[in-house]
Amino acid sequence: MKFKQIKCEKELEVYRHAIATHIDVLLPLEYLNQGKVYGLFSKSGDICGGFAIITKPPFRVLDSIPNFEGLDFDPNLKHTCEITGVWLSSEKRTKLSSLKFWTNIMMKVVTSNKKYFVYAYSTRKTGLQKIYAKANPEVIFKGETKILPGMPSPDHETIEVVFRRRVLVQALKNPDFFIKRLNPFNLNKKKKRNKKEMYETHEPTFIPMLTANYELRARESKINH
Repeated sequence: MKFKQIKCEKELEVYRHAIATHIDVLLPLEYLNQGKVYGLFSKSGDICGGFAIITKPPFRVLDSIPNFEGLDFDPNLKHTCEITGVWLSSEKRTKLSSLKFWTNIMMKVVTSNKKYFVYAYSTRKTGLQKIYAKANPEVIFKGETKILPGMPSPDHETIEVVFRRRVLVQALKNPDFFIKRLNPFNLNKKKKRNKKEMYETHEPTFIPMLTANYELRARESKINH
């Protein structure tokens, strides 16, 4: 599977209808065109995941907050963007594909020229909460949101902001955590021994392979604000 930026309208239509069955929102095409959309494609060319980074306001997650007046740390939203449409097919959700998926999102955040990333998720999805918590976010709003175009009904959501500098600090404090996950195929590599070494240590020539552990289970260090 490989990631690529989705630019043509036909693929954008496929993407937005695919994620609608998972997030219960049909994102407007004109809204997706405000930013960059990335899709995860199988070898046969089928889309099996993706996410969008909306770089220009207005942002849907902020518009959905009742009586929202703006962000104190970026009132003009010049340094803010939105992460939305995050979806990975359950049929293709292996440890390796999940690793590749979330690594790509993290790298887009780290290498962007934005400082703040806002996003929303249903309070029912506790799994997403655990994943996002690794970036040390701040909660902007938690409760019932307003109905926006593409939404069949209001939802009870958590809306958070991730600070890019915190992601960078986390990477600097835990370099091994990120290096291992950016190079998943290196996890099982063993240093090869020549025959002389094996005879000297009297070890058998058959060495069982270790099972790769791709899950993000390393202990996160606490971020100092």
